[in-house]
Order: sequence, then C-alpha cells, then structure tokens
Amino acid sequence: MNKLIFAVLLISGLVHPRLNAQQLTVADEKIDSTGINNSPKWFFGLNGGYGQRLYRSGMQVKRADINYHRNLKSGIFFGGELGYFPWEKVGIGLKYDRYQSKAETEKLSEDVTIQFMGASLIHRAPLGSSRTSVLTSLLLGYQPYQNNTVSGEDAFTFRGKTMGWGISVGLERRLSRKFAIHLTGTAIMGAAYRLTRETAFSTETLKLSKDDSVDLSRASVTLGFRF
Repeated sequence: MNKLIFAVLLISGLVHPRLNAQQLTVADEKIDSTGINNSPKWFFGLNGGYGQRLYRSGMQVKRADINYHRNLKSGIFFGGELGYFPWEKVGIGLKYDRYQSKAETEKLSEDVTIQFMGASLIHRAPLGSSRTSVLTSLLLGYQPYQNNTVSGEDAFTFRGKTMGWGISVGLERRLSRKFAIHLTGTAIMGAAYRLTRETAFSTETLKLSKDDSVDLSRASVTLGFRF
C-alpha cells in the first residue's frame, strides 16, 4: 500500500510540472511578458534611405567630372514589401524597391531611375530579446531602368530591363503586437545589355557588349516600419 501511494505521488509530481511547462511553452509561443506577439505570420513594410551605385566610373573620367559622377552614383532608395511566414523562422515575400539619382552640369544632365520588383526568401533569427530579430533575405526579380538625358539641346530617354538578384540583412525591433521598426542593408546586382534610345522623333535599340553594358548594381541602407 505504501509503495502504491509513493508511486501515485511520484507520477503526480512528474506530470504536473510537465503540464505547467507545456502551458508556459504554448503561452510563450504566442505572447511574451510584454504582450507582444513574438512571431507574426504576416507583415507589410515601408522603408526609405540612402542608395549608392556600385559601378566604376572608369579611368577616363576627368577631375572636373568627379563630382558629377559622385552625384550620379548616390541617390535615394525607398520601397515596400509583403511577407508571410508559413514556418516560424522561414518565410516568403514580395518586394519593391526604387532607386533615384540625378546629376547635372552646364552641358549634360542625367536623371536615373532603377526599380526592382521580385520575390524574397526570408530567414528570421530571434535574438536574446523576444522583441528583436535578424532578418536575412535572398532576392530575385525584374529590374526596369530609365535614364532621362539632356546633352546640349538634345534630349534622350534610355530604357532597359533585366533580371536582378540580391541579399538584404536587417535588424527588426517589435514595439507592439502590430508595429515594428527595422534597419536594413541591401545589395542588388544586375546589368542591362540592351537599351532603347528614344527621342521626340525616333526610337532606336542598342545592343551592348559586356564592356559597354549598364551596371545596375547598387547598395542601400534604409530605415522602415512594419505592420
């Protein structure tokens, strides 16, 4: 009889802590002590910041043109994204980015726009704090390019399109159940080998060699919000 009572007490002692641990685990997966959802399945984000073209200006650039190319290679970077996490740490998404820069002299001006529209594969790694995560994304998509150029009295519009790929790494801090801020660095690669040159009177297709291709590679640092 004493052995039976001891066995019942032992089993009870093992079962109740296990149940309590399971209850805490289930609760922790949904909400932390601050009431913030640790791992939302959906998010929508907006971001903006600084972008830098990564192409080399070339040895032929004159000293007087250094500032021109410096201005042309740096610009603003903004966009938005939509993501879904079917698993706790791995998700998929859609991403749109837009890079714009402009430079001008007395004889020449260029107004450049490069867009990215594509898909992303996202990995989310929570840090020690349940509110903070590192998000790493692999990007693949379509890149339209446009350059409005004025040389003297002549005006041209160059257009191109190509595929691009990239990677982004960001730090996300969740402030509430449905709102977070994030700081992200992104690099997107690609080059256009065919352009159309449009004037007020004609349109011409230009096929470019590897050495003459338009390098669309760029990097950015952005600050954004996620909902």
